[in-house]
Amino acid sequence: MSCHLYIFHNCNTQQKVFFPFKYYMKTPQELIGNVKIRCSRYGWLLVYNLSHEPESMLLFNPFTNDIRKLQFMGYVRSNCFSAPPTSWDCMVVGLVADGMCAVFGQLVNSGLDWGLRFVDFGEVVPRSISFPTLYDKDVYALEAGGRLDVYRLMEIEGSFWEVVAEAPRGCPSEAQCYLVKCDEHRLLLVRVDEYGESVEVFKLNETTREWEKIDGLGRRMIYICGATCFCMEAKTPEMENKIYFPQLHSKNGKMVFYSLETSRYHTFDGRMVDEESFEDFLGTKYILNPHAWIEPSWC
Repeated sequence: MSCHLYIFHNCNTQQKVFFPFKYYMKTPQELIGNVKIRCSRYGWLLVYNLSHEPESMLLFNPFTNDIRKLQFMGYVRSNCFSAPPTSWDCMVVGLVADGMCAVFGQLVNSGLDWGLRFVDFGEVVPRSISFPTLYDKDVYALEAGGRLDVYRLMEIEGSFWEVVAEAPRGCPSEAQCYLVKCDEHRLLLVRVDEYGESVEVFKLNETTREWEKIDGLGRRMIYICGATCFCMEAKTPEMENKIYFPQLHSKNGKMVFYSLETSRYHTFDGRMVDEESFEDFLGTKYILNPHAWIEPSWC
């Protein structure tokens, strides 16, 4: 099953799913207002609602309307969670990017409060932390420039943080980098220039601790947005070896993707790829409402 693009319309009782086809879903009262999507995994969204008093932090499955309330941590800037929230071992992780500490969270179904561990970043304080990704019981995350860091949750003594790999060579400061877990044993980095003129994909060489550029994804496809990234096997040949963006073509209103085969952008309506192509983001519209790719799940 392919990912769907879920879009919040603030202060609206109905939310829209745009891709692969349009439909509307009813929004629970707890999620009406000024919401921020922090992560999407396993068919669930990790959402902050900043309109309510007190402000709230929730795990929400839009396909079942199941909601799990969490202790709100307002100063946490990046989140992820380890398993479906229906699982006994689902853990929510939060990271702080002010050079002072990292916050590692709570077990969803145990009622335990947040746990806190301090980090000595030394001279490499991250400007920001994004796309935290659980991988072999560790949390990997990107620093603003594309450097890959790891936070070892199971480390009891000594430092539990270290730099894994520096940013790919020649990475411009204005480029946006996305961290993607592909299968269970590979981390990928997608680098997109400011206006989309260049899109590159790198895989992590765990031996040399360097990013190596790759030319294609084979039968896989990648979905990226500000809240989350997915890599999965394409269900049809038309969808493979492509990177899907949360952007729409200004004229035909269809979803925009980048083909690693043609090195150009195309549009797709969930069934057919249009013949027209273009080389950057000019002529496309970014979705301003809170949004995230999500894998449909009814559990």
